[in-house]
Amino acid sequence: MRIAVSGTHFIGKTTLIEDFLKRHPNYRGEKEAYYKLQDEKSMELSMEPSLDSLLEQLDYSIKQLNETAKERNVIFDRCPIDFIAYSMIALEQDSLDINDSEISERFDEIKIALNTLDLILFLPLTKENPIEYTEENPAYRKAANKYFKKIYRDEVGDIFPRYGYPKIIEISGDRAARIKKIESYL
Repeated sequence: MRIAVSGTHFIGKTTLIEDFLKRHPNYRGEKEAYYKLQDEKSMELSMEPSLDSLLEQLDYSIKQLNETAKERNVIFDRCPIDFIAYSMIALEQDSLDINDSEISERFDEIKIALNTLDLILFLPLTKENPIEYTEENPAYRKAANKYFKKIYRDEVGDIFPRYGYPKIIEISGDRAARIKKIESYL
């Protein structure tokens, strides 16, 4: 099975993946584009990335999914949807609609890449079991979560394949509950 874990920053995606890999050593994890690109020295870390850096991460994520399309038992930290959600914040600041942006030019590529996944696990912000961390910009995190919800719940934009696209599951709860829910879909 090919799984992607998606959601705003500091929601527990990487922790969930680490917990999952401990219980399922037959899977391998793929780091998110943000860190892969930093490792390659082509991107500087930023809590509020520019639209250009988000497009770079989106392109990397599409490439990552497509290049591993024939591999089974992979769990990805983020997928193209993540970079679309964050891009929507930047577009909103410029009063642009996603359908009138450079991102819409990538919709066909995004659909192909998403079609390589079996399951997307969406971790929304909830009041229960919050992840403890120092919030640098809570408004930015809430805005990102709002766009994740619009994409996953309202299917904003034409980014999901019409048929055959991955099953999307919302995951919340403590670490054990999250793993149990994932395992029910394996």
